Amino acid sequence: MTISGNSARPLAESAVVDPFALYRIVEAHTPDAAAIRSAALNGALKLFSPVVAIAVAGSMRSCWDDECRQRHAFLGSKLSAFCERAGLEIGAADPEAAVTAGRLYAASTTMRIEGPEVLAACHAAQVASERDIELLTVSRAAYCYRAIHSAGIQVAMRTL
Repeated sequence: MTISGNSARPLAESAVVDPFALYRIVEAHTPDAAAIRSAALNGALKLFSPVVAIAVAGSMRSCWDDECRQRHAFLGSKLSAFCERAGLEIGAADPEAAVTAGRLYAASTTMRIEGPEVLAACHAAQVASERDIELLTVSRAAYCYRAIHSAGIQVAMRTL
């Protein structure tokens, strides 16, 4: 599967989603997000997301798209239904993984980058790094990943 906005690089069989990407995928907000939604629902793509990213996506009122003029609402039952239908793998993080994500968040706070979306991004990046798979995000969320890059953690990212 190739995502149009990200060159001709094909998407692998699995990916991690942060809360921003998850919101867009559930809403099928962009053509790329709609393609990923379809692939996840028909079993062609396995998505992973830490529970904190799901919680943050469920609390978001915006798609984080500066160009978007749509009025969005909370995802609520749409998010729950998508997670169940797509077989979204949450997986309980072991304590060491949670501590690693917490340290990334602590590094972010020293840069004055804080908030639930940043904590969720740290967890998503940790999962992507641990599984060595691509992390799906949105361009506006780049600030959430500054500490991850500063810590030398290599995570392949794709924007929707």
